[in-house]
Amino acid sequence: MIKILSSCSVAILLSFVAGCDSGPKVYGVTGKVTIKGTPAPEKTRVNFEPVDGGELAAGMVDANGNYKLYYGTEGREGAMPGKYKVFLSPDASSEAYMTGKSSGVPGVPSAGPIPKEYLIGKTSPLTVEVPESDTTIDVVVE
Repeated sequence: MIKILSSCSVAILLSFVAGCDSGPKVYGVTGKVTIKGTPAPEKTRVNFEPVDGGELAAGMVDANGNYKLYYGTEGREGAMPGKYKVFLSPDASSEAYMTGKSSGVPGVPSAGPIPKEYLIGKTSPLTVEVPESDTTIDVVVE
């Protein structure tokens, strides 16, 4: 009886673990975000919005401007292969964000050093391709 329960427990555990990695295949995406040659402010969010629809991939910029993407609502590390519009979101707790100065985008009081056109996917001039392999994509804002 105990042996049967153990076998059932192992089978259930294995099916649960296998189910945790279900979903579309994603690939690791890392890089650096610079704005006019300077690393983007820490906690700036870098967003990859699929051109053909689908789940967003996003990550936070660290103190050196580096980021790592996470896919969709489940937060799996990486992004699906495909074409993306890239836009940035300022850190809502930063001093630049809290100045109350208009960024020109409704709901965003101040974007700090981020130019207005880079604040939403629709107006961002940045388009990138995520390949079917782990990759580095540097985001350069001029």
